[in-house]
Amino acid sequence: MSEENPLLNLPRPIVEALFKSAEVEALRVKQRVLKLVKDAERFKPLLRFMKVEVREPPRVVAVDGSMSPTSSSRLGSEFAIYTAGYMVFEGRRVMDERYYAGSMSWVEGAKTFRTLLRLMMAYAERKAALEAYRDYDPDYVLLDGPFFYFRGMCRYLRSVELDLEEASTGLELVRKVRDMTLELINTGRAVCVIRRSVMRAIDGWLLYHQGEDACVKARDKHLLTLLMPSMSSWSYDQLLDRDPVLYAAFYRYYRYRRQQGVPREVLEEAREALMEHVERDFKCKLKEDLDVKTEQLPPTQRVYIRYSSNMPPFEVEAPRGFDVKGFASSFACFYNEATGLPFPVDLIDSAVSLPRGSTTAFTEEVEARLVRDSSIEGKSAISDYFSYLNPQKSEQV
Repeated sequence: MSEENPLLNLPRPIVEALFKSAEVEALRVKQRVLKLVKDAERFKPLLRFMKVEVREPPRVVAVDGSMSPTSSSRLGSEFAIYTAGYMVFEGRRVMDERYYAGSMSWVEGAKTFRTLLRLMMAYAERKAALEAYRDYDPDYVLLDGPFFYFRGMCRYLRSVELDLEEASTGLELVRKVRDMTLELINTGRAVCVIRRSVMRAIDGWLLYHQGEDACVKARDKHLLTLLMPSMSSWSYDQLLDRDPVLYAAFYRYYRYRRQQGVPREVLEEAREALMEHVERDFKCKLKEDLDVKTEQLPPTQRVYIRYSSNMPPFEVEAPRGFDVKGFASSFACFYNEATGLPFPVDLIDSAVSLPRGSTTAFTEEVEARLVRDSSIEGKSAISDYFSYLNPQKSEQV
């Protein structure tokens, strides 16, 4: 049964105005799509796609985590929860599974809280991955997201004091998650499956080598969805002619050009200087976030894999020298047609994902336990502490 269009509940003049705007927007999108298709075909000769063979899936460990999309905002503090877990597959059969969960409350800044929460989730994920690797000796350990997806804004946690079992300061926690990640990379069997790729390295490469008029003005994943055949793979190595560790340099180059509004004529005269600035900035932030020099990190590679023409390709990150072709072949007959991803990745994601309302329910459970605590005489203080910031809106996160 189809749901009623909520726009139809608005006053008639508003509905008519919005429908007229929808027609205008549809025309704009149509023009952008047609231009993208044309530009994509122009770029296609520069790409070489590798055929993916089919082989039976080996022993695999799939690891994932989840955290509150938004913290529960109560007067005086923030509450959030996180989960993690792994599944072990022998071919298509689930051999074992294990799960973890935890919580955080915070009275400081929300930005710091979100960074810490992401770090705690990453800590639980890495702990689960290493445990499964040691216990089951799998051919592959599948991780969700890039190896260092957690590093953003970690530089602001260095001096933060923590009341956590895992660490007493933010820097200590960052180092622990970093070292566990490096241990996984050095096994040579860890592979990151990246669902939501936002890279625009292809446009950065075109901007650097051929100028702004050559840019496709689309994310790499969108462009490759238009061009990649089914059962194929494509590697960023085709474009890289700089330090392999800086596979994202061209993306950062493109983004810097757009955000800073560098004039076209200035860019053409100083493109090499701008690229050098981008690389220095990347290395500096990497060191500040992870407390490590770029040279100390094992080089990695980024590759796109596509199994079905009905679904977009997905991106993987793996240690340089890793047999991505063999990896792609291992799931060519064991992928989810609804998502285009290896089945183990979708199954563990479904198991650990937090349903809507989980964080609010957890916070209410905390409040209920405090209310039942006989050692607390002033129950009104508890109610006041857990009052919603906006009493006119119920919370459901």
